[in-house]
Amino acid sequence: MKISALTDIVEGELLNSPAISFVTQIHTDLTKVNDGDAYFTNNQDDLKTAIKKGIFAIIVDFIPDISDNEIAWIKVDNLTKAKTNILRYKLLQKKTVSIHIDTIFNQLLNLFKTKEFIEKTLILTDNIDKDFEALNNFENNKTIFSTNLNFLEAISPNVNRLTYKSYDIKNFTIHSLFEISFSYKDRFFEKIKLPKVYLNHFLQIMELFEYKLDLKRLNHFELFKPIFINKSVQIVQMGQTNRFILANTNEDVSNLEIEYLKEFYNYAIIKIIDITSFNDDEIFLELKKLDFNALYLKGTDIKHINKILEQNNNLEKLF
Repeated sequence: MKISALTDIVEGELLNSPAISFVTQIHTDLTKVNDGDAYFTNNQDDLKTAIKKGIFAIIVDFIPDISDNEIAWIKVDNLTKAKTNILRYKLLQKKTVSIHIDTIFNQLLNLFKTKEFIEKTLILTDNIDKDFEALNNFENNKTIFSTNLNFLEAISPNVNRLTYKSYDIKNFTIHSLFEISFSYKDRFFEKIKLPKVYLNHFLQIMELFEYKLDLKRLNHFELFKPIFINKSVQIVQMGQTNRFILANTNEDVSNLEIEYLKEFYNYAIIKIIDITSFNDDEIFLELKKLDFNALYLKGTDIKHINKILEQNNNLEKLF
């Protein structure tokens, strides 16, 4: 790509008159930079390394010390906007379909993806630099999935929203909040590790993968995944206590799960607390004093709660 075209696409200002006139590739990851490439950075310390690696252009959002006048120094107002402009320019030249999905579908998609599926799709991470590199050499006729609608619309000329539908379910049984059985399309799914609230998402994934899924992977499904604790706030196995904790940082997911919890567990003591402003010690003290069967913690995730419980239980064993 010519330096003049690169400068226009990123809506930048060329700060010098470089000796070179083109770049080979464009990167956000310094480890991927090669001789002749352009490199995005907002880190002054990375500049020396990038220059030593032979870059032909540097795109920054600050006024840099121009240490090498032979290469192009391009100043932009917003690095994220500049990166999305480059991606849109590249995707306009390719045959792609972009699909906006929600957090639930995204987790199931990552859970069940196969090597064959990955070869024809790209699931974005919502990290602009990682996604930039993944899209850098994006092939034709691939499908892009992302939970970030604004980003998709910024980079892709063709964005579809995944629509969810109802399914003709038969022989449906709720064994617990976390386990169901049902029949669909002449196939019986017996005691699968899935809460009813996510059944439609699961069936949508089933259709996408043409009903060829490894159901054992549901054991690693992170949504509505409980931690069971006893009265001493120690982690125990399911069935050894009637007390459990659920948590999620995503507000939409939290609201959906809380509604499901209230509907199907309304005979129990349910507590819901937003602990966004709590530190770890305050969270543990709250767990010790609360009386509940089901506790839903908003503003954190279950891995964090598990870590807090393990740390405090290990500490108490020392004394």
